[in-house]
Formats: sequence, structure tokens, C-alpha cells
Amino acid sequence: MIRILTYKEHPRGKEIWDRYLYLAAFILPFPTAEVLGTDTLEVDGKTITAENLCQESGKRPRNRTKKYMNLLKDNKVVGGLAPSQTLWEQDYLLAAKLIWSANKALYAYLYQVNDVNVEPMGPPPIQRKNLRDLLTAKMDALPTELKRIGEVVGEDCELLLRNVFRYESFSDNKHAVKMLEAMDVNVCPYCNRLYTMTLDGNSGKSRPQFDHYKSKSKYPYFAVSLMNLVPSCGLCNQSKHDGDEEVLYPYSDEMGLDVLFHTKPTTGLNYLTGSVGALDEFSVALDIVNGNLPESLKDKIQNSDKVFNLTELYNKHKDYILYLYWKNYVFTDEYLEELYEEFPEVFQSFEDTKSMVYLMDISQKQWGRWSLGKLTHDIDQEIKETMK
Repeated sequence: MIRILTYKEHPRGKEIWDRYLYLAAFILPFPTAEVLGTDTLEVDGKTITAENLCQESGKRPRNRTKKYMNLLKDNKVVGGLAPSQTLWEQDYLLAAKLIWSANKALYAYLYQVNDVNVEPMGPPPIQRKNLRDLLTAKMDALPTELKRIGEVVGEDCELLLRNVFRYESFSDNKHAVKMLEAMDVNVCPYCNRLYTMTLDGNSGKSRPQFDHYKSKSKYPYFAVSLMNLVPSCGLCNQSKHDGDEEVLYPYSDEMGLDVLFHTKPTTGLNYLTGSVGALDEFSVALDIVNGNLPESLKDKIQNSDKVFNLTELYNKHKDYILYLYWKNYVFTDEYLEELYEEFPEVFQSFEDTKSMVYLMDISQKQWGRWSLGKLTHDIDQEIKETMK
């Protein structure tokens, strides 16, 4: 519904980028030099490079639990005829073997190999550019080779999520919370209803959930990819789950002024005055008003409405809509114009008087800062049309 900024557009983009790369290099079983390349990061006052990340972050080889040792043995990384390797090399080789077993196209994409059908016996060299693309490409602008990899499901998916693209380790890390704080997504971009602010202080902790635009249960290799992680409310994350419907992608798509909330009279018109007894006189609809939109975008809009139950949920806000009508019935445009003219030192524009009435800035660029920001804007526009 609401578009959010990518790290490239964000005023705190460098902080988001540095925090993300630091965390990715920390949890992924790839050499830090392959994840960071020549990037120099600034994290919590420290300068981080591929050369000092392990020392500064405390990154170590995976803990050799009984379960992990069995996995290493089952994949012939240790024991028997397995070659002698450092613990780091064992971790790298296990990742390569699990990827090779799960999806040969993914294996060929991430590693430099001559024959994709030959099981790796040592850690193969990484294709650094491809790894960077996998971690940072937008989900609606994936390189062709990456698009072709397809789904990885079942046990292979679980093994990759637990041992390679370790989302739980990523999400639970304190740097993920700090990254969310820097992203500053105040309201869920899927529904624009529930606040998703991040708190990380002595008084308490609160954070949005990460929705995976491409489901991690089908595309585990995108489980920790930056542009696949959408800060969202728990309700929308649960509603979307593993569905195949393509919904609006918040890093690119938005409803804007092409899709509007509006009221539809059912049994009366008293609601136009904000009468508290008029809840049953109307319903709330969400309709595409720009017929020139591409069909693919129309499909995404309709899917978003269906998947996130937007029309049904917004019909639960009819009391709020009545409140908006009542406010406009009391605080007419003529009255607000008088306020604007009489108190120029208080109101810089007529829109400022509207912000006073609604207790929010309803301009499109601010919708993502306020719960029900788009609904408030759209109903305000409806009221203007009604008053003509």
C-alpha cells in the first residue's frame, strides 16, 4: 500500500548498509572477504573491513555440537576419507555441499565450478559479484540467472535455513534490531494500519517483524537478503505467510492516488454529518481509479487487498470515518481559511490547518508516518467532493 525507501534512497542508507553487511558477514558461512569485498563499514564507532571483522565481531567457526558434527559426517566433510581442513574450511565446505545437494543452479550461481554435477570435495571459490547480487538485489529486479534458480522446498530448504542462510540467527541478532531502527518504518507498509516502530532501550524493546517478500520456505537463499526483508506488522506477515499471490512490493510499489478508499451509502446519508448512529448507513470500498495502470500492477493491488484483507479490515474503521466527517462538519474549510489568515505565524499553509484538525500531516509523502494516513487523506478528498 505504502512505498518505503530502499537503503540507496534512505537518509540513513549508509548506516543501514553497513549494519546489514556486517551482520551478513557475521552469520553466513562464507569467507568474510567474499561478503564484504573491499567495503569499509562503520559500525558502533568501529571501522570494519574483511581483515578485522572476525576480531571485532567475535565471529568464530560454528559450535561443534553433536548435531552439527553428525551433519558434517553425513556430508563427508569430516571422518573417513574426508581431507584435513581447518574448522573454517569445514563450515565453508558444508555450505557448498548443502547448496549443491539442494539446487545445482544455485550452486553454479554462487561458486566457480567447472562441472556442476561433481560434488565439491573442498571449499570452491565464491563468485563474489553473484553473492552480492543475491544479498542486495531488489526482488522485482533480479538478474536473469538468479530468477531461474526457482524454489527449494522440504528438507533441503530446512537444511539451508539452519546451516547456510540462517535467518533465525540473523533476526535474533542485536544488529538486526539496530538496522530496523535505522530503517525507520513507522507504520506497516502493507496495511498502513498498525505502527511498526522499533524501540531498543532500557525502558523496553519493540520491533516490527521481517516479512519475506519471497517466502523463505520456498526461496531459502533469499532468507537474509536485504531487499527481501520488509518491516511489517505481525498481522500482515501472518496473512501473507507462504502464499503465491504477488502483492505490492513496498520497495517499488504503492497505491498512491491511483487506488482510493471511499464510502458507499447503503441505507442512508446521515453519516455525511458524522452522526454516531450512522455506522450501518455505509460501507468502505477500495477501488482502482486509474484505469491506465499496467495490468500487472492492477493484479498486485487486487492481490494485496485479498491477501491482507484490506477492505474487510478498513470496514472496521467506519467509526473513524464518521469522526472525520464530523470534524469536517464542525471545522469547515471556510473556518480553517479564517484561522490560516488570522494566525499566519502559526499556520504556514492551509494544509497546516488540516493537520491540526486531523492531528497528522495527510500529504502523500507522510502517509507512512501515521496509522491510517492514506485512509484519512482519501476520505478528506471524498469530503471535499461531497461539499462541492
